[in-house]
Amino acid sequence: MQVEILTHWNKFLDSFPMEMKDVYFTEEYVKLYESDSEQAECFVCREGDKILLFPFLARSFEYNGKQYKDFETAYGYGGPIYNGRDADFLNLALSALKAYCNENDYVAGFVRFHPLLQNQEGFDAVGRVLAERKTVAINLNQTMDEVWANEIHSKNRNVIRKAEKAGCRFVVDDNYEHLGDFIRLYDSTMDKLSADGFYYFDDDYYQQLVKGIPNSFLGCVEDAEGQIISSAIFMYSGTYGHYHLSGSDKSQLSLSPNNFMLWEAAKELQKRGVKRFHLGGGTTSNEDDSLFKFKSKFSKDTCQFYIGKLVFNPSAYDAICADWEQRNPDKAEHYKHHLLKYKY
Repeated sequence: MQVEILTHWNKFLDSFPMEMKDVYFTEEYVKLYESDSEQAECFVCREGDKILLFPFLARSFEYNGKQYKDFETAYGYGGPIYNGRDADFLNLALSALKAYCNENDYVAGFVRFHPLLQNQEGFDAVGRVLAERKTVAINLNQTMDEVWANEIHSKNRNVIRKAEKAGCRFVVDDNYEHLGDFIRLYDSTMDKLSADGFYYFDDDYYQQLVKGIPNSFLGCVEDAEGQIISSAIFMYSGTYGHYHLSGSDKSQLSLSPNNFMLWEAAKELQKRGVKRFHLGGGTTSNEDDSLFKFKSKFSKDTCQFYIGKLVFNPSAYDAICADWEQRNPDKAEHYKHHLLKYKY
């Protein structure tokens, strides 16, 4: 079995069946989240024609005069994927990952698994797997008339019709001509939600996304006067589509532009070959979460989103966390459930 850490891995991803991969595992996507302290890398394990890929953001840091490392998967979804159904190979490859991290001074690792791929299977042999929250996906492997009748909640159909009657128009912006409008709406939405800095992105991020993720587009809703009142970035890869980032003008929510936008985006993504349009989940794990309830009005199809936690060096990890908590009492409560809390 050959094990290596690579900064370029798309050539291996290209050999995967379409249903076993997604945009979140590409070099270009993971590299969107690189920083001065974190580098996009991929753990690659091969045996014959069997391949396991595990892209993540690796970080080096110093504690008490010694260099340590940790990792986490990029914003969105990730985790290990492999190009077969061989459970023995998967177990050996994950064990090799754990051994590599133990041997190379990794303290811990945090994983956001992919709800559509359910790639947390087998991971509990090397780390903790936790059910985090439900997400929603629209089944586009049917006609849009069937989606409208069978998936879209009746109240949701009413507000979508209301937006249409009010003169709202959906614009598919493949060239990101309205990127400035999107950023304005997105940042304003994050401001109103008092979101962490984690959810804000600089201009370089958006430029890299436009250049590096060609299978993406801006979906914009214009009101009757031609003003953009809602916008989102949509991505797709093979049969999977994703509602990535979104922002809207809060003063125009009476028009329900987001409901209208997601319905129109679903139609557009189906034209591009998408069979499952993943909307994601809520802001919390509570099934009464308002965002989750909003998304649930588009589909009865829910998926379980899992996270994974690995601690490779418990004594170092505990010492690092205890020291961080002592130095950051104002943050300790807010980040108490974060595995890599000491990064904040």
